[in-house]
Amino acid sequence: MAGLKVLVVGGGIGGITTMLALRQRGVDVQLYEQAPAFGQVGAGIQVSSNAARILLKLGLGDALKMVATYPEARDYRGWDTGERLYYTPLGQMAEAQFGSPYYAAHRAELLDVLLSGLDQNDVKLGARVVQIDQDANGVTLTLSDGETAQGNLLIGADGIHSTVRAQLFGRELPRYTGNVAWRGLVPAERVAHLDLGSVVGVWMGPNRSIVQYYVSAGKTFNWIGISRSSEPARESWLAEGKVEDALAEYDGWHATIRTIIAATPRVLRQALYDREPLPDWQVGRIVLIGDAAHPMMPFYAQGGAQSIEDAYVLAGCIAEARDRPLDALARFVRMRQPRTAWMQGLARREEELYQTNDAAAIKARNEKMRANRSPETATFPPEQVRLYGYDAEVELRKSA
Repeated sequence: MAGLKVLVVGGGIGGITTMLALRQRGVDVQLYEQAPAFGQVGAGIQVSSNAARILLKLGLGDALKMVATYPEARDYRGWDTGERLYYTPLGQMAEAQFGSPYYAAHRAELLDVLLSGLDQNDVKLGARVVQIDQDANGVTLTLSDGETAQGNLLIGADGIHSTVRAQLFGRELPRYTGNVAWRGLVPAERVAHLDLGSVVGVWMGPNRSIVQYYVSAGKTFNWIGISRSSEPARESWLAEGKVEDALAEYDGWHATIRTIIAATPRVLRQALYDREPLPDWQVGRIVLIGDAAHPMMPFYAQGGAQSIEDAYVLAGCIAEARDRPLDALARFVRMRQPRTAWMQGLARREEELYQTNDAAAIKARNEKMRANRSPETATFPPEQVRLYGYDAEVELRKSA
């Protein structure tokens, strides 16, 4: 098909990566983002090897390395004693095993890295989509200011509250997971005396957990605490919490955790939602990716990474079948649905593993985990091998 034109709705990690991947393959693409500017929101994000591999393919390796950190391991500890329960290598061992680095970064800085690869003329900001129409010839977007745009395909990358998803499948409420997230960023000098190490620290306790690591090239320490709660908070990156409330939530926890929370200038409290996997993400010339298609809990830290995988695979499918765009979307869904459904389920199971409050289950979990807690002998569990070893380029060749 001559002059294939793709429209992307949503300027988050998935949407921008889709643009970059399509541009790299010579496909004409335009992105529409409802925000008036790309804001500096969010906190830490783990850029696991499966995602970093793609960003390197897109030519962003040097820019990413400048802002990211390079954790040596994932270090699991008990909430009260701080005992190491489990240890899995990252750093050079992960890079050797999976063929690409494992990074941690600030979400806003990762977004800046992605945006650095874009021509700003390819992005329309302040563009709120109010209607989507399609026929045998193409797709038409109508924006809130009355402007319209036409293309051959449309990609909905507009997050868990996706306007595109609602127009395709009707409005539905996402599932409240029963968890809220507490997030904080701490200047590194405030926690330097704690000797936190270059690791992704995972602290597990009854009904709550905390994950922590350095971001911003080591200048900032990021933490996310997840706790079970019957009362959801606002679902927003900007939902304010209080340091004293976070300290009360983690009352009795190890002094390291309480010191980090107390040193945090500003705490956010955010409800966590996901959705059941959809039977299909495609309706005609329109397809969903990322959180619009398969939002997941943050256990395993794969929301952004799975969006990056989606973007690269979708761009490959479209570029390889420009004259059969509907077939390209169908191939993308076939390729990606099993993996993201597996990941959604794995994240839910991990929540129970981290946050169980059953004494017998905790005892059994800890005894099992201790078998893999020595840094000298630690190995990658099978699910990490399957997760981090994923190569989108190889998968595209296999499914051709």
